Amino acid sequence: MKSRPFPSAVHRRRALRGGLAALLAAFAGQAGAADLEIRAATDPLARQIQFDYGVPHDAPEEVVAICSWSPVGKDSWSRARVVPRVSETAIRLVDEPVWNEWLNGRVKERRAAGQSRGVIFSPYPDAQQDGRVDIVFRIEIQTTDGKPVAAGQVQATADNRDVAYLEDWSKVLPADAVSAETKQGDARWLWEPKADPAKGLSFNNGLSCFATGPSTVPQLSLDLGPRGWYAVFVKTPARYGIGLRFTGDERADAVGSSHPYEEVFWRWAKLDHQRLVLKQQHTYTGYAAAAIDYIKLVPLTEQLLARLHQQYGGKDDRILAGYFEPYSWAFGENVQSPLDHRQPLAAFKEAHVELIDCQMGRFGSKANYESEILEQIVTTVFGDPIEGVVPTTNNVARMMLYTNTLDAELRYARELGMRLHANFGATACYTGSMLEAGIARNHPEWKRGDAVRYEVAEVRKHILSIYREMLELGATGISIDFCRYPGGIDKPETCNQVLREIRALADEFGASRGTRVPLLVRFPAHEQSTGAMFDYPTWIREGLVDYLCPSNIQARHIHFDIGPYVKAVQGSKTKLLPVVDALWWSLDFPGPYLWRVKQLLDAGVDGIYVYQCDARVLGRPDDRRTIRLLASTEAVNSFWKRDAELRERATKGIYLNRSETIARQFGNYERARVWLEGIPMGEVEFHLDGKFINRCSGPPYVLGTEADSADAIYTPAEKTLRIRAKDGDGWIEETYQIGKAAPPAPESKP
Repeated sequence: MKSRPFPSAVHRRRALRGGLAALLAAFAGQAGAADLEIRAATDPLARQIQFDYGVPHDAPEEVVAICSWSPVGKDSWSRARVVPRVSETAIRLVDEPVWNEWLNGRVKERRAAGQSRGVIFSPYPDAQQDGRVDIVFRIEIQTTDGKPVAAGQVQATADNRDVAYLEDWSKVLPADAVSAETKQGDARWLWEPKADPAKGLSFNNGLSCFATGPSTVPQLSLDLGPRGWYAVFVKTPARYGIGLRFTGDERADAVGSSHPYEEVFWRWAKLDHQRLVLKQQHTYTGYAAAAIDYIKLVPLTEQLLARLHQQYGGKDDRILAGYFEPYSWAFGENVQSPLDHRQPLAAFKEAHVELIDCQMGRFGSKANYESEILEQIVTTVFGDPIEGVVPTTNNVARMMLYTNTLDAELRYARELGMRLHANFGATACYTGSMLEAGIARNHPEWKRGDAVRYEVAEVRKHILSIYREMLELGATGISIDFCRYPGGIDKPETCNQVLREIRALADEFGASRGTRVPLLVRFPAHEQSTGAMFDYPTWIREGLVDYLCPSNIQARHIHFDIGPYVKAVQGSKTKLLPVVDALWWSLDFPGPYLWRVKQLLDAGVDGIYVYQCDARVLGRPDDRRTIRLLASTEAVNSFWKRDAELRERATKGIYLNRSETIARQFGNYERARVWLEGIPMGEVEFHLDGKFINRCSGPPYVLGTEADSADAIYTPAEKTLRIRAKDGDGWIEETYQIGKAAPPAPESKP
């Protein structure tokens, strides 16, 4: 049997003696099993061990790699919890049954004959003793019906004594905020040093808090111990999270594992003069449950620091604009002071967002800022449905009662070196609700459906008065968002007229300030049904608009043709910032999202506008790192270079996005989209209930099209979706059930 480690790895093959040597000989002699060469190397950043192997040239179309490990010399074999060599996008999209197969050491490989494959194994905690790893790792390749194809094993060693694990939660302060026993309503954290093994905690040790509602339990603080630069990884019970920050940070991140036994990369940081702070996160119902298993601290050399900066950085050469909606942010937060407004802006700064488009309201509804023209939101309000339920909260009213939103946003954006535009959505009256403003409620004749009518002179006068007030409050730029919503425009000239009037107002303030007041316009692209209402060539020709942001609405029409807009701005002073929607049921992060970004950057746009940027920047830390790439052509190109290198060696798969609901019950405002893993981005076919629907020659891969005419495909009825992807001279196939809601995944309780 051949087994050769990488020359640079700390692993080395040793002579196997006694019973283990006999076992190896017997294992190699399995009837029909060829020798499998395995190589092992440790990732110095994550400290996971990657085992590479070559699938035999005569392997069938589909095989299963079965992975197990044993301590050296003990002949005590356990299934290895592994993840195949796949991208971050695949990890985020993988369905739980497939993930559970990986946890059981089983990886399906398709059309892999003669190709290199790999699995990644985390030795902690089971295979690591006192910081050292010394194991034998075995891979058996079988046919789908269990017949042997190839088998091999390799010894792997590692010295991780320089890695620190924070999991003794008895050391947190204040000590009286933690108890080994808690009762219902007890405002303390629960430390379980001997938890039920079924909870999947390392060493059956975890920290959690289930005191939810309006009152919070105290924050906890823990001495870190290590000093210097470290990469920080976190493991929590699946689908639970916790708020984490260091004492030098302005805000906490919500960090959590999406899958069982998943270790997630939080950040890298210099730990000198720092302590760790753990806290509950806040939602629209109050404080949320929190749980954590452990934190792993990996020391960073200068080379590893350079690797991180290269992967998540690059020279900024494009304008990055991000939408921020204080209403939605405050909906889930406990905003009590103007200083609270600095926290989200600090996250935008970290993401290299240069221009923040900060929505203060929507014409026809109440204001989210300290207006004396509009009624302010000071009562219970509602939000977008969550799993079919419309949430309500007093959190937004709390922000309005205790802070001046626009003043605070402008102040802290200026301190952080960012530009902030005061944005208003074109119109949404929310007729009959607590959000409807007096102008809509008292003048129904000025409305068309739920929109104020821009052709009415009094409506335009009202709009201008709001912009004047925001400029008087110090707004350095202003914006209008016709994608929220376009119904107020009856014809292109009406829109032209209102933009001329807004431009004249901005120029009035620009003259007094000695600098131009920029105007940003987000509007429906050609492919939208209302796109023809927006005469952007006139805006450019007359110099009305400084930032032109053509956009989709909802999760359709995302890949609109950018060519006409690139042509229109040539030779003008108008900057083209096409929108790439960051709604979480839109394009998945990072792969599909960055594919669209690269498509636009290659077309020569000046930058990118991220709608719902706040959801990503203030959400998962890895999403914020993805957003940070958008300001740099170099960083985006580097991502796709790494993708090309991985694609040649990754486990092949076809991954389907998820809908706004938990199950794949796509609404007609959504689209079923595909990510190919380990397969060239070539031809893909979609079949629904045995009927051919459409073929895509390359990305984006969409069931049907993004056009409105494809809405009819997306009905609530349960359907079988078969997806075929061209792979050389053959095909890879995957089947999914869409439509009817599937039962929710079982809850994983810490």
